[in-house]
Amino acid sequence: MLRRYWSYIPDLKESWILVAMMVIGGSILSGGVTFLLQMIAPSISDWHPAIAYPFIFLPPYLWMRWSKTRFSSENSQPLNTPDFGRLGGLFTFLLLPPLLVAFNYITEPLSSWMPVPDFIRDLLESVTKNRYSSLLMMVIFAPLFEETFCRGIILRGLLFHMKPWKAILWSAFIFGVIHLNPWQAIPAFLVGSLMGWVYWKTGSLWATIFLHFINNGFSYIVVLLNPNLPADAGFKDLIPGNGYYIYYAISLIFVIITIFLMNYKYGNTLPAKIQTNN
Repeated sequence: MLRRYWSYIPDLKESWILVAMMVIGGSILSGGVTFLLQMIAPSISDWHPAIAYPFIFLPPYLWMRWSKTRFSSENSQPLNTPDFGRLGGLFTFLLLPPLLVAFNYITEPLSSWMPVPDFIRDLLESVTKNRYSSLLMMVIFAPLFEETFCRGIILRGLLFHMKPWKAILWSAFIFGVIHLNPWQAIPAFLVGSLMGWVYWKTGSLWATIFLHFINNGFSYIVVLLNPNLPADAGFKDLIPGNGYYIYYAISLIFVIITIFLMNYKYGNTLPAKIQTNN
């Protein structure tokens, strides 16, 4: 089904159009689906957000399907072209979970100063009340749909139009913007930069989906196991005292070594037309 979009190569302007279609059109459409579900199936209200969530992405995909301005058979590029170089796929996927946790650990101070919005508090409370629907929406749907959109479509397209570091930062910025609030946007930008780098180096959409799955799954499990934990709790609350700083130093060293290793072991895995922007 996604083969249709292999030749869709959006530039930055077209990427923002896709974001507008998702934020505006997708919000209206998912809201309409939720309204209909409330009318016809009020008994499963806990599942309404999860069922409506995929509809957020329908407008941009319809736009892409009908748009003729950014299709190029000459630059056709699959969304997923995995090549893990000398590191190998198995070792890569074993490294990704600890890398992500350590990365989130060392970058948390950049966003922990912000107050938590009320709707985020409500969302975290709903996780303990609606375990299975929250699992479906946060841990399964979000990684699949958001990574396909932000990395598979937008970043893949931007890599044809600008230098990789610019494409990665722009796609990460867009990833932050679609969360529509600063409390989520800054962490999303930071982790989106990591996921974008992994996608650029490996060409693997499944690797970024896996990273996103680990990221959301970790938060889901922490909330589920600690229902009374404050919404603004972070690693410093989970690891008090000097232990926090010891683990911070260990995490920083681990992230530096792992990224250096990946950068050295992965080759130039993306097609030549993208690599010319490097």
